[in-house]
Amino acid sequence: MAGNDDLDASDLDAELGDDDGAAMPRFSHSSNEGRGFGRAGWGMLVFVLGVACGVPAAIFMPGFLTDHGSVVLGIILGALLFVLVVLSLVFVFRQPLWRWMFRRTEVEVTRFAGPLADVARFAAGQRVDEATQAARDFAEIALSRYAWITTRRWLVASITGLIAAMAALAGSALLFEQNKLLRAQSKLFVEQNERIDFQNALIDTQIQLAEAERSAQIGPEVVEIGALIGAERQTFLDGGGDIESFGLADLTSSTRGRIVAASLVARPYRYLAPSNANPRDSDGLIRSALARRPDALADPSVLDSDVLARAEKLVDRPVSPERGDLLTMLIANSIQQTEMLSFLGADFSFAEFRREVAPGLSMRHARLAYADFSWTRMVECRFGAAQLDHARFENAVVRQSEFSALAAAEVEEPFTAGDLGLLPTQMAGVSFRGSVIAETGFRGINAIAPVFDDAVVAMSDFSGAGIGGASFRGAMIIGTRFDGASLQSLDLEGAIVFDQTFTQKLKQAAAPGTFVAERWQLAPIPAGEVAEHPRYFEMTNHVPESAYSQVQAWRISRVVEPE
Repeated sequence: MAGNDDLDASDLDAELGDDDGAAMPRFSHSSNEGRGFGRAGWGMLVFVLGVACGVPAAIFMPGFLTDHGSVVLGIILGALLFVLVVLSLVFVFRQPLWRWMFRRTEVEVTRFAGPLADVARFAAGQRVDEATQAARDFAEIALSRYAWITTRRWLVASITGLIAAMAALAGSALLFEQNKLLRAQSKLFVEQNERIDFQNALIDTQIQLAEAERSAQIGPEVVEIGALIGAERQTFLDGGGDIESFGLADLTSSTRGRIVAASLVARPYRYLAPSNANPRDSDGLIRSALARRPDALADPSVLDSDVLARAEKLVDRPVSPERGDLLTMLIANSIQQTEMLSFLGADFSFAEFRREVAPGLSMRHARLAYADFSWTRMVECRFGAAQLDHARFENAVVRQSEFSALAAAEVEEPFTAGDLGLLPTQMAGVSFRGSVIAETGFRGINAIAPVFDDAVVAMSDFSGAGIGGASFRGAMIIGTRFDGASLQSLDLEGAIVFDQTFTQKLKQAAAPGTFVAERWQLAPIPAGEVAEHPRYFEMTNHVPESAYSQVQAWRISRVVEPE
């Protein structure tokens, strides 16, 4: 039977053109095991590689993807094009590739019949070797068919997944690019808002300066009033009058009326003032001079960063220089008592007093809310029963003056106390920041949240005063009385005193239950630290040396409660 069979399965394949006549490769068991690494193994390997690449990219590359979205999109599209080209080449040259890999090209199902027939025929003829070879050929054809179908399915699935992934990544890249543009747009919005704020500030400055121009038109009237006062004063002296006795009563009623009218017409406004250019601030002038030679200083950081800035800016709150000028003209013409003007209705609130010295000024019952007496040396001035809410006496020297409330017996005509036994001085929010206050009375004042930060308060009297919420942060307190004073929420952080029992004595002297001494603790400090107080040298001109020299100083600090 073997001699009658001239055509076996391999000959059939050769006749059908599926074989180039080359010998069929023999696949060993070991090679099948190599291919048998399996889809699961390759899938796991790809998964591990994806995790190893994707996790760092997700953590460390969002910023890069956001900033270079177009580049990422180009890379993705380039990779897609490359894959498509490779797959196209694989498809075009599939037969040579399969022939190189399996020594066979595409295998149709009908070609399974030949090897199967050979297996049956050789088995029936007991031709074991030929039957085995035919079975091997059948297996190779079947495996080739399976490999081709599997590969084709994998190609279709890969292309489909790749297209879907490219679409998703393209959308993500577009989102990254969109986020980049939105971030750039946000920066432009921030810049635009800053410019709008700057423009609004310029508009506000323009409006304030326009208001200042209208309000300053009363300036010629103030100058004329000053000329009238000077003329009437000279007439008084020519008539044999004593300069010490010249006062408001010696002015004509028309002049007094014009003063009152001018004080009412003058309105507060904000004006441009050069920064760091206060001629009355001697320390500031020295810092400005040293700022021109910072290399000459051992520690240039002690200078303000903007000490050389001379840009003009609006004052921080409305003031009325014209009302301050009226007060200046009165003092210059030896008129210290202003009570008659206050009785007639004069308004000196918001007044900006720019005279350096105010000796003996008497402004009892005056309307002085938001007035500014900063950098002024005030000696023997009287402000009893005046309205001083939010007034400023910052960086000033206040000596032997009285802010105390007026008892009914102390009220002078034309004012009357009426049914009130005491006319308090209203001083809510008043500020004495950085001032030197010596031998000054604040008895019975009504002052909510007054500020004495970094001030020197020496030999003064706050007996019976209501100063709840007062701040003495960094202040130096020397020999000052607080008998019966209401001291709720008193802030003494960083204050310097010269008595170790200061807080205990203050608790005993203050109104019952208004001061808690246990909230504060005292620590000794050297004399050199006392000398570093910002108003120390000015204090030495007005406070007896025995009150602070050779005396142990103590700094007050708040007790830190355990959490």
